[in-house]
Amino acid sequence: MKMNSSPQRGTVDIQIAHKAFSGSKGTLVALKDILLTINSGEFVCIVGGSGCGKTTLLRIIAGLETEYEGAVFLDGEKLMGTGLDRGVVFQEHRLLSWLTVHDNVGFGLAGLSPEERSRDIRRYISLVGLDTFEYEYPHQLSGGMSQRVAIARALAGRPEVLLLDEPFASLDALSRMRMQQEILRIWEAERTTVVLVTHDIEEAVYLADRVVVMSPQPGTIRNISVSYT
Repeated sequence: MKMNSSPQRGTVDIQIAHKAFSGSKGTLVALKDILLTINSGEFVCIVGGSGCGKTTLLRIIAGLETEYEGAVFLDGEKLMGTGLDRGVVFQEHRLLSWLTVHDNVGFGLAGLSPEERSRDIRRYISLVGLDTFEYEYPHQLSGGMSQRVAIARALAGRPEVLLLDEPFASLDALSRMRMQQEILRIWEAERTTVVLVTHDIEEAVYLADRVVVMSPQPGTIRNISVSYT
């Protein structure tokens, strides 16, 4: 299945009619009637309270949730699962503890020649400002630095879309502010399409071109606002 239009790289079209989970207490409708287009190079934040389905929506875009009614398109092509065209950064950095920063960033670059791999690793380590920590291990890094490594790892595969699931939630207030500034700097340098899930409205307004507000159970889009910051 393919859409008729030919959007620019990094354009995401979301058409989700129904997404539900079954459990011991019955069926929970997580998402319903979600229609949203995220434009190429746009920074969109999805906000809402716990249980509104925002992380489920992000996981569907990432291809980690595939059982739902509807479709998600990237550049006009229907997504059928995970792919290197989407990079994901979770709330926990999920770095491999036995690998250095260098090798964590290069973990998914096995298909490149040694020269290309080394060049790309150093480029993205430099992009997140960790040049002097290239050969340190995760336990030697602060929480904010670890998240920078996770972002560099996600970007190293050169995805069209970067998906961020509350990546700063576990950081202290000052570290969170620094990371917000960093992600904006990285986005301005790369112009990758970015979708960030957060429960923090101030964070969303500060970072995003548009803020998508969701209401819970079932999760629906209540409002879409343009940010003027």
